[in-house]
Amino acid sequence: MPRKNAESKEKPSEKKKTKQALKEKFAELRGNLPEKIWNELFEVAEREKLSEEEIKKLIEEAKKEYEQVLVEPCEAAGIVAAQSLGEPGTQLTLRTKHYAGALEVSVGSGIQRVEEIVDGRSKTKYASMTIYLNDELKHNKRKAEAFARDIVDVRTEDIARVKEDFKKKTAEIELIEERIAERNLDKEVMLSKIREAIKKGEVHKRRDKLIIQFPKELSLLKIRNEVLKIMRKRLQGISGIEKTIVTEENGEYVIKTLGTNLKAVLKRKEVDPYRTTTNDVMEISRVLGIEAGRRAIVEELHKTLTENRIKVDLRHLLLIADLLTFTGEIRGTVRTGIMRLKQSPFARAAFEETVKHLFDSALHGEREPLQGVVENLIVGLPVKVGTGRVELIMKE
Repeated sequence: MPRKNAESKEKPSEKKKTKQALKEKFAELRGNLPEKIWNELFEVAEREKLSEEEIKKLIEEAKKEYEQVLVEPCEAAGIVAAQSLGEPGTQLTLRTKHYAGALEVSVGSGIQRVEEIVDGRSKTKYASMTIYLNDELKHNKRKAEAFARDIVDVRTEDIARVKEDFKKKTAEIELIEERIAERNLDKEVMLSKIREAIKKGEVHKRRDKLIIQFPKELSLLKIRNEVLKIMRKRLQGISGIEKTIVTEENGEYVIKTLGTNLKAVLKRKEVDPYRTTTNDVMEISRVLGIEAGRRAIVEELHKTLTENRIKVDLRHLLLIADLLTFTGEIRGTVRTGIMRLKQSPFARAAFEETVKHLFDSALHGEREPLQGVVENLIVGLPVKVGTGRVELIMKE
């Protein structure tokens, strides 16, 4: 027994020696590969039990891939990224995608959606969520549909009509049969919830109606405000979720919504919080942090372009996402966003409100370092990117 233990202890060190020997053997092929990638290559070689010939091929392929993703010194990465997104942007058109089923969930697409993301707008026009369910619900259609109905935001005004008699100081709230049936709601439960919302006056029930008799001393304005408060009362669901539909994806039931409220949805125990998401990047940033917001920007831009069959290198989208989020919050490419943070007075003036920016800069005695692209174009100097960065002249 002791001999076996001794042998097992020696094995890892032997493996380590073998890996080190292989690294030394292929050292001349390394080129400019970083240490992390170099180590990973030999981990893969060991795991897959590759021969020396196969390891050589793997290193060559890795070098080729690595060299293709490198950026040349002084390359105008920002301009290339802007052009790469701007050119296909002219081809985008507004398309509306519909989810099949009784309910319709519209999602903005095309150039409007791209503008919405890069401008860092506080509210998404076609906000929607994809809600993944826990193990108990994701394979049970009946329970998934019941949960989908339960989270829809239902207000009194959505399922009832009101008649007011200011002379008698009464209000009559009547449930609308079709709307109750459409949402699969229980009449009695809804009536009891509306009744709980009534704080002033006596309430009498008559079939599907509630009749409120307000106190005589209550003014008409206060009666009106009280009725409006009752009609706006949320009876069930999550604020902001207007419609839901259950769809099947990869063998499990998923809920698609019109409207979004990520913070409230993630609190529900029926939801899988690790996969549930929204298309509102600002909301993701507020709820989950700026790193999640950055990732959402990349994914939403990539998804919009892919849907329109436009290919843009992911690195350009990553650069744009970094630019929008580097301050710790999402700032759009607008005059109140990242443009406001530019140090160059000429760069700020070239975008919008030219006279205002030049006047403010002169007033505060700002200096123009002429470091960027726009500033040098304005004064007619060579742009300091690419060959414009080279100041050496070869003598013949």
